[in-house]
Amino acid sequence: MAAPRGLPPGPRWPVTLQTLRYGLDPYGLFESAHRTFGDVFTLHVMAETWVILAHPDAVRELYGHGPDELDSGSANLALRPLLGTRNVLLLDGAEHLRRRRIVLPPFHGERMRAYEGLIREATRREIATWPLGVPVPTLARMHAITLWVVLRAVFGVEEGPGLDRLGTLLRRLLTWTTDPRRAVVFGFLGPDRLMALSAFRRQLAEVDDEITAEIARRRKVGDLGDRKDILSLLLQARDEDGGALLDHELRDELITLLVAGHETTAAALSWALTEVAGDTEAQERLADGEQGLAEAAITETLRLHPPVPLGGVRRLRRPMTVAGWQLPAGATLAPCSLLVHRRPDVYTEPMAWRVDRFLRTRPPPGAWLPFGGGVRRCVGAAFAQFEAKTVLDELTRALELRSAGRPSRRIGRRGIVIVPARRGPVVAARRQAPVPAATSAARRSHPTAAATAGGPVGPNRRGPTPM
Repeated sequence: MAAPRGLPPGPRWPVTLQTLRYGLDPYGLFESAHRTFGDVFTLHVMAETWVILAHPDAVRELYGHGPDELDSGSANLALRPLLGTRNVLLLDGAEHLRRRRIVLPPFHGERMRAYEGLIREATRREIATWPLGVPVPTLARMHAITLWVVLRAVFGVEEGPGLDRLGTLLRRLLTWTTDPRRAVVFGFLGPDRLMALSAFRRQLAEVDDEITAEIARRRKVGDLGDRKDILSLLLQARDEDGGALLDHELRDELITLLVAGHETTAAALSWALTEVAGDTEAQERLADGEQGLAEAAITETLRLHPPVPLGGVRRLRRPMTVAGWQLPAGATLAPCSLLVHRRPDVYTEPMAWRVDRFLRTRPPPGAWLPFGGGVRRCVGAAFAQFEAKTVLDELTRALELRSAGRPSRRIGRRGIVIVPARRGPVVAARRQAPVPAATSAARRSHPTAAATAGGPVGPNRRGPTPM
């Protein structure tokens, strides 16, 4: 899609250079453009043109507009080779809202908490094989946990050849598509030419065959009874007219859950472990089971290290004024979590990881974007955070971690997902007296760090008190 005219200024580097820097040094790209052009600027990356928003006020303004004014699915169509187009992520308008009402219920309340035992079991299995006393990349181990959890949670399949085969095929496909060198090539090829590659089509077809076969097996069960896996719940779900999801729609929803729920949660956990390993006091508080601290640690990790650089893009259906700019129809607006999350006028010491920054408090509106926002907020956000804090709780109670190198601004990549450099290595030792999870009722509390007053946010405006 050609970029519309009348967009805010931005770097005048060639698209190739902007694309390469986006892949290799996204923080440097966004920070340098922000210093030069302010809170609203335009980038040209791959085949995309983004109007970048770097201020919470602008983010709130954007997310305040409804689905009759903004599209998100059409702005994310580059993901269609892997995810398809009949899922809650890529649908727009009234069709998206209908699908969201079907897909959202399995991720709320007691249904979500029913997976806690499964998450803890997966984590303990990984802990039992963790090499001690040597640097170990955390990312691969977090991938192993989150993949096993999402396969069990989504399909409810017991361990065996079926689960192993689907896991192997999915892992191979994701490794192939997210290889950093290959990802750069894919960025320049574009989604249509990627879908034409025989190696991609072959691997995707193998995954699709397994998913389709599992859907067919589950439909034959008929009465799904008390099953709590997401596939069974989606098979039983109906829209307001009594309509059910078709097989190809189920496939697109399931592959989206498998890919998005696996990759981003593993990245967040790898970042969390690298931070915990460098903070002895935080680690001891986590190991002691301080109430709410594991959840606060994950929230802070997602602030400082959001897995994806942009927090939910939108495309304008009509001309619109956003953040003081009159923008044309077709413009793609992209709130930048890498910039918004590190604003000193919103967060005290924004470059520091503080384990209790969000203990008994929530991030300011428009200033925490790892799951997007508005009516397009990720349906799996609650599950992802619940899974991550449960894994972190198990790991820190069982292992003592220390850093395996100096902190670095360098990052790694898994496709669009930002991961720690060198896959986040830490050195682990067995904790002498691990605290059982069952003692949560006796966990001690700890005072939240005091916040300090903040300065103005944007011209002639006051923002939230920095956290």
